Amino acid sequence: MAPSCYAPGMANAEHVAKLRQGVPAWNAWRKENWDLVVDLAGADLARLDLNFISLSPAKMSGANLRGASLSGASLSGASLHEANLREAILTGADLHQANLIHAMLEDADLRDANLSNANLSRARLAGANLSSANLLEATLNGADLSRAWLPGADLRRADLESAKLERADLGGANLNDAYLNQANLLKANLGRAKLDAARLKKADLTEADLGEAHLDRANLSDARLNGATLYRAALALADFSRADLTGADLRAATLFRTKLEEATLTEALLWETQRSGWLIKGIVCERASWDRKGRESTSYAPGEFEKLYSEQTCIELFYPGGVSKFELNTLPALLHHLASLHEGSTIRLKSIEETGGGAKISISVGEADEETVEEVRSNAIQVHTAQLALRDNEILRLETEKKYLETFVSERLIKAMLTATTTQNVFNAPVYGSAFSSGNAHVEIQQTINDNSAILALLEKIMKQRADLHLDHAETGLLAAEVDAARAELEKSAPSPSMLARSLKFVQKMAGEAVTKAAGKLGEEALSADWPSLLHQLNQFVVHLK
Repeated sequence: MAPSCYAPGMANAEHVAKLRQGVPAWNAWRKENWDLVVDLAGADLARLDLNFISLSPAKMSGANLRGASLSGASLSGASLHEANLREAILTGADLHQANLIHAMLEDADLRDANLSNANLSRARLAGANLSSANLLEATLNGADLSRAWLPGADLRRADLESAKLERADLGGANLNDAYLNQANLLKANLGRAKLDAARLKKADLTEADLGEAHLDRANLSDARLNGATLYRAALALADFSRADLTGADLRAATLFRTKLEEATLTEALLWETQRSGWLIKGIVCERASWDRKGRESTSYAPGEFEKLYSEQTCIELFYPGGVSKFELNTLPALLHHLASLHEGSTIRLKSIEETGGGAKISISVGEADEETVEEVRSNAIQVHTAQLALRDNEILRLETEKKYLETFVSERLIKAMLTATTTQNVFNAPVYGSAFSSGNAHVEIQQTINDNSAILALLEKIMKQRADLHLDHAETGLLAAEVDAARAELEKSAPSPSMLARSLKFVQKMAGEAVTKAAGKLGEEALSADWPSLLHQLNQFVVHLK
């Protein structure tokens, strides 16, 4: 072997000369000198044909490999710090654990390349083709991947903190557990990408395409998603706390237990979103669209969106054989009893429905932590137990009815019921503001807005005749949701006129437009439904409430 002419900071001249003899000669030489550390640092190897060459683990920092062909090359563990690999062809190359810090890889072809555990910190990969590349656990923090092609790439557990991915194509890429905090994904395509448990805190995803992306359990807190497309995206258990989703397309997205606390959702498209268990405390939403095409916008007062759509815990009380007249008459007192004990929570009747072997009363509890919910549940069960116990004591039940129901002394009713069935219950607050009627189990909470019973009766008629409107599935759901919102408001001891007016106006607008559109088709059918009269009555209530 000739003596080495290597000087610090320069390539080994012998190694460069051997390389220029061609790949077959080089690989044969490397096989005989497998333990030799190849030094090609700073060498000019531009546009050479080096396909399938063995360069592991060569020193190639600062080398010029611009336009070189390195398909199938073995470069695992190679040092390519600040190397020039612009427009180089590296398809299928092995760059496992390679050092590519500050490397220049603009417009390079890295399809199917193995870059697992490689260090690409602050590397320049703008316009590079990394389709189906293996970037498992690669370090790409601060790297420039703008306009890069990454469809099908494996970026699991990759570090992309502060990386620039503007207009990058990540369609179908696997970014599960990737670290993308403060990354710039402006107008990037992440359609069908897998981002389960990815960390995208403070990432810029403005106008990014995340349609049908998998973002379950992803951390997108404080992220910018203005105008982003999240159509049919899987967002279960994802964290969007304080994220800006202004104008985001969330149609048909799965928001199961998704955290959106203090997020901004103004102008978002929410048609057919699956919102079970979502958390929206402090959410900001001035307007949102619920129709399929996002053309109809609903406005909300401050805090109104949260109040209307927050997922609330439900407490269920089962009554074997159905709810009796006495139990129905005492239900308003039960609700007021719970509300007085837990003034910071929103407690209301959700539903009474028949079920196997009896009936079920569901009570929703909002704005409460887990401990408070359990306290409400315990208080409700106490009264429920007393109600059922009085079924078997007709004399005591009749005395209770006569003394409290018929004389309207409701503030002492619950205490009397519990005292009659147990001697160990302690009360922390009285029950206020209920009014009852005896006889045929007619129950009525004291009215504070217009005539609640008349409004409820009108809403009932509208729901019974909604089939005449020929609404599609989504529109029917929206109508039902607003009617339920109005009913819920009317159940409160002090309903909000503005909230109720908003719901009634929405129902009026939707029904009115449907009647107008269907006028040519419905004809006499519309008249038989008496929709003009129903809409007129609805309008009278809206005007009165305003």
